Amino acid sequence: MTNQQTVISVAGSTRPGNALAVAERSFQLLITGPNPLAIDGRSVGHGLPARSVDLGELRTLLLGPAADDDLKDGAWADLVRRARVGDPAWVLGCVGVAMPGLKNTAARVLRSSPARFADDIVSELLIEFVAQLAQIDIGRPRIPARLMLWARKGALRARGREAFLVPCDPWELPDRADASGADPVTLLLDAARKKIITPAAAELIISTRLDGMSVQAIARDRRVPASKLYRQREAAETRLVAAIRDGDLSSMHSDLSCEG
Repeated sequence: MTNQQTVISVAGSTRPGNALAVAERSFQLLITGPNPLAIDGRSVGHGLPARSVDLGELRTLLLGPAADDDLKDGAWADLVRRARVGDPAWVLGCVGVAMPGLKNTAARVLRSSPARFADDIVSELLIEFVAQLAQIDIGRPRIPARLMLWARKGALRARGREAFLVPCDPWELPDRADASGADPVTLLLDAARKKIITPAAAELIISTRLDGMSVQAIARDRRVPASKLYRQREAAETRLVAAIRDGDLSSMHSDLSCEG
């Protein structure tokens, strides 16, 4: 079974909203027992314990306050390299380690989507995430953030496709800002790919401009001054406007400069 077939079999669950739960159960099986799926903390370094670290423990460590970007990138570079060897277990391992972010991303998209689209949205999110394991540049920073941006793009693509194909009750349609949500995300992904802005800045703009999170809340979670994030966002948005004006990015009919 190929990596793509592995994730499709997980994502293709017939129970509504069950794909992430199936993936999590599969992950738990991989990290349970006498020989759990693990990486070598000594080879990764960046503060990981100098021993074998199973992926369940790794997930916990990466979510902890002591996990800096160097540790996250080092661990994820190792995970992606292992997944590229072709063993489906490591692909599911990557999905499992990313599960908190995948659940959060799915929840944000599903909040503004008709319930009947849930299965396709979550399936496309997983499929896009796995597809990017083979393509993501692990030599660049912010590997997990960039993977999550692509997963979100897959989810939004599914929402847009289903909204176009399936007749909808008008009362279930997202409002105008949500309905055009795929446009600014695509713009931001393109800008990050072209190194106009960083993946971190793209993630910040998506969270605060599109998902309604406050800069103050994100600053508290990251334990950084809110003023630093405001400056980061303002600088990134200035670069976006300049890139659109100069023709380096295609202009989208969306407003990223609302209050937030």
